[in-house]
Amino acid sequence: MVIDDDPAIVRLLKKILSDQEMEVVTCSTAGEGFVALQEQDWHICLLDRGLPDSDGIEICRLVKADARFDARRVIMLSGYDSLDARVEALNLGADDYITKPFHPAEVLARVKASWRAVEMQQQLVEMAQQLEELSGHDDLTGVFNRRHFRKTIARAFDHSRRYKRPLSVAIIDVDHFKKVNDCFGHQAGDTVLAEVAKRFLRSVRSSDYLARYGGEEFVVLLPETQLGDALTFGEKVRAAIASSPVPIAGGEALPVTVSVGAASLAHTQFNSAAEMIRAADQALYRAKRNGRNRVEAERRRTTRPAAAPVAQPMA
Repeated sequence: MVIDDDPAIVRLLKKILSDQEMEVVTCSTAGEGFVALQEQDWHICLLDRGLPDSDGIEICRLVKADARFDARRVIMLSGYDSLDARVEALNLGADDYITKPFHPAEVLARVKASWRAVEMQQQLVEMAQQLEELSGHDDLTGVFNRRHFRKTIARAFDHSRRYKRPLSVAIIDVDHFKKVNDCFGHQAGDTVLAEVAKRFLRSVRSSDYLARYGGEEFVVLLPETQLGDALTFGEKVRAAIASSPVPIAGGEALPVTVSVGAASLAHTQFNSAAEMIRAADQALYRAKRNGRNRVEAERRRTTRPAAAPVAQPMA
């Protein structure tokens, strides 16, 4: 982006940069330039200080105060060669300062240096995004982890309460998982967890959110879902796990079942996401107490009976 009111300088800069296969957008006033900076996709701005309708430093200050432009670079162009003028511009956010008249080679070198800084900043942002994504996932199963879930359910809960939309949560626990580790080893336990996570993923909708809640517990957030549909989902998940044993090392296959507890914001007016999770957890505990391999719901109001078990839990 070149913002300068001198046609000769604009032509020169456009030729210098275009010869290097850089796309150049030009503006001749501060007003036109500020609109273009907001609307155009740009990386480096060559900004004249002595514009007819404003001091270019004011545009620089506004751009640098906007978080959207954190990875963009502003190079001031000015006929003011004093130390005070350069220091003022740099203190207000300018990334570089070129005094007029300038040599084309110097401009090109400074633009290329700024472009290297832009590329490095973009790489850092991408790395930060990758690290954030990795930190939100469980290493073993590949689904989201508890830390990421807490942030997600907090947002979903606030949205559902504000707009009076249904929201359900289901907590799923692998039955008798301790026996798997004790009898077959932790590697077999890891195999079981990875396999049940795959089956869960095949059962959830694209709008649902699956996370490993800790140990052998998983949790599914179900937007736009009433309690009855959450129970239907829980039964679908329970049946998917009980339908076939999980192969482990050594050619053995372990029968695995899960218990499910569900709660719904539309069914009960919870005061917080944590309260909703506690209700689902209490329903899960009831499923365990009533024989495992079954689905139970919160008991704040009348609930639909949980589905009867169709397979025996693992001994």
